[in-house]
Amino acid sequence: MTVVFRRAVPADFAEVRRITRDAYLRAGHFAADHPYMSVLEDVEHRAEHAQVWVAEAAGKVVAAVTLTFAGEPYSEIAQDGELEFRMLAVDPEHQGGGVGRTVVCEIVKHARQLPGIDGISITSAMFMQPAHSLYGSLGFQRAPERDWYVPGESVRLWVFRLELDY
Repeated sequence: MTVVFRRAVPADFAEVRRITRDAYLRAGHFAADHPYMSVLEDVEHRAEHAQVWVAEAAGKVVAAVTLTFAGEPYSEIAQDGELEFRMLAVDPEHQGGGVGRTVVCEIVKHARQLPGIDGISITSAMFMQPAHSLYGSLGFQRAPERDWYVPGESVRLWVFRLELDY
């Protein structure tokens, strides 16, 4: 499957919202009424304060991800010189076919073109084992000294980092 990785445009937002909601709910990460779901579904706010990108296959959006940098509103962990990606979601109808891997590879390729960026960081909940396997297979290393807890909750979030080699 040929995938085109590009910045989302407003016409994509409804599909990004659907894909993100469906992917997180189908995986059982959150209930539909969990407060984080409203954050995930507010694509317009994300696009205004970060970069929303999509993966398109055969003219259809099949995945979405948010890119951000240190000090920006959607950044949770990025340090100076890092690109952080968040909210990676693959349409459940396209999961298992390598779309997620392709998106992460495209993020790495994009990051290498950005001046001053020498690493990529990602936060992942402890229970997101398939994501951890994917990140590890692409060279991301655990950075446990940067792990953190969701404020007001007992959910520990793991940090992974990829050092970019040029």
